[in-house]
Amino acid sequence: MQFKLATLATLAAAIATFAPSALAASCYSQSGCPNCESKSSVFAARQQFCGSDDWNHSNSISWGWAHVTLDGEFATQQECWDGFEQIIDQCYGSKDGGVYNFDFNGKSARLDVGFCNCE
Repeated sequence: MQFKLATLATLAAAIATFAPSALAASCYSQSGCPNCESKSSVFAARQQFCGSDDWNHSNSISWGWAHVTLDGEFATQQECWDGFEQIIDQCYGSKDGGVYNFDFNGKSARLDVGFCNCE
């Protein structure tokens, strides 16, 4: 039985080595800006950003009151879709934006999505 547990632990460690390392989105500490995009508009920004080739290199776009900044690059386009959605799902409605960090197989990205402009 001990041999099987040790083998299972070794296998789990090996799988973790090859799995993408991404933390859940971290929301901004600030909230309450009066000039914010609607949730549907932020999803449209996601479509524009992740649906183009902007996801595979450092880039930024402005979308009304919102802004999107990517430092680095994702390993796949799907990671852009997923990270952007995590920011929206976890932060929209309670904070003014959020950040998603990704690191996998030599590729790393920091996606920063602000829903508002407080100025």
